[in-house]
Amino acid sequence: MGIEYLSGIVPGGKIDLTQFESKKKMPSPEIYLSDLKIKLNNLSNRLNNEYEAFLDKNGQVEMIGDDEDACRTLISNKESLWANDSGLTKEAMLVNREKNPANIAEIATTLLFDKVLSEDFIIVRASTYDDYENGADQLIIDKETGAVICGLDDAILGESVKDTGEKKALKIDKKMKSGGAQIKFGLTVNNGALERKNLSHIPIFYFNLNKSEMNMILKSLSSNISAVSTDEQRVYNQLINSLLSQASEYEKKDELHPKLKDNLKNFTPSLIKMQNHII
Repeated sequence: MGIEYLSGIVPGGKIDLTQFESKKKMPSPEIYLSDLKIKLNNLSNRLNNEYEAFLDKNGQVEMIGDDEDACRTLISNKESLWANDSGLTKEAMLVNREKNPANIAEIATTLLFDKVLSEDFIIVRASTYDDYENGADQLIIDKETGAVICGLDDAILGESVKDTGEKKALKIDKKMKSGGAQIKFGLTVNNGALERKNLSHIPIFYFNLNKSEMNMILKSLSSNISAVSTDEQRVYNQLINSLLSQASEYEKKDELHPKLKDNLKNFTPSLIKMQNHII
């Protein structure tokens, strides 16, 4: 049996210790989770006070409607199945999901977008049903027009865009070509009021964060400084440029569902407003 060397280590070669220092200095994202949950609760309280009680303490759209009981049963059954497959109790499985870097990335981008865009947009997390069944993580709603897009950032974070981008791009492309996102527990703005609405053919996009950028944003958000920091602006710029690029590509595709193309076109003025926040 031969000797196994660490990745990047050449026998007899000089070892670059900085690569280990870099990894050592970057804390696990889950150490920020408690603070992020407080911030989500604050976001929910602010929007619920401004409009109505649409959100739960996790910044997710509440599941309220005629068939909410059936939806909750479906969610419970899915969670029980996942727990059984993982060999954990449901409670332990849900704790693991909450600590997953993908979930923390979703929370971080929600809070970042809210920090930068709250004057013009409402940014919330999709309901658990729409997360599980419709693959939507976030809803971004234009306060002026009521136009809506969905955000998706549920892939495992890598050190580079390539680690996650291809996987996400394929998932989004399939979703867009099948007609876009369907949101059972959706929200829109009508005459300045937030109202519940079942949404269909909604444009859906992905947001890439590598581990270094993720750590940068988590650290900055935890500082509790109200002004947008240089790091937050930098990551925001990157995320919105990616969103603009994706939207531009899909605007050229003739095979999209006509209603999806209309919704994408209706969100164009919103994209310009988002772009105006790029410095």
